[in-house]
Amino acid sequence: MSAQLPGALHAGVKAQKKAKKAGPKRKQALMARGLFWKEIQREKKLDELLEKYDTSNTGNLLKDELMHLLQGAANGRKPTEEELNFVLWSTTEGKSDRVSKHEIPKALDLWSDYERNLREVEEKFDKYDTNKSGKLEKDQLKLLLTDLDEGIPPTDAEVDWVFATADGAVEGVTPTGGINKTELMLAISLWYTHVEDKSSCCVVS
Repeated sequence: MSAQLPGALHAGVKAQKKAKKAGPKRKQALMARGLFWKEIQREKKLDELLEKYDTSNTGNLLKDELMHLLQGAANGRKPTEEELNFVLWSTTEGKSDRVSKHEIPKALDLWSDYERNLREVEEKFDKYDTNKSGKLEKDQLKLLLTDLDEGIPPTDAEVDWVFATADGAVEGVTPTGGINKTELMLAISLWYTHVEDKSSCCVVS
């Protein structure tokens, strides 16, 4: 099978197979060569994506170019303006209006996670948006966070923190005094990270 693979990739596969039979030092060297070829293939793929979507020839993906990349990754589903802003803001941490070549994998991972979790987020949103206002108010957000933490309610300070951080955090989304569906993805991510940090802390008396 490996004999049919093109040059660089074939070398990487051969290196991994040889490593299983080699001594420790030889194995390390062969695995390093295999990883090297994987990195070469990764760079080649990034160059191909940049060549395809960087129609402005800036060496980066501008916002509309990023939109086409995400649309292609989602089998033709065009991201909304808020979704596009969410991915751009999260990828660059709010520091740029464009995505560099080496940020493309992060953008695609974020979009993939968003797509995969979208239905669950929408279900949670619809469940707790009891007044059908199109946004979650603080009391509704508190109930949702309680649900996510297996029935353990957050403190009012924690709710205030998640609310203040997520509402209007995505560039292009004006603070509304509530959390909409796109912002809820960020709010849930913030809350899970916060809960994990709390559970990993040791309390010293």
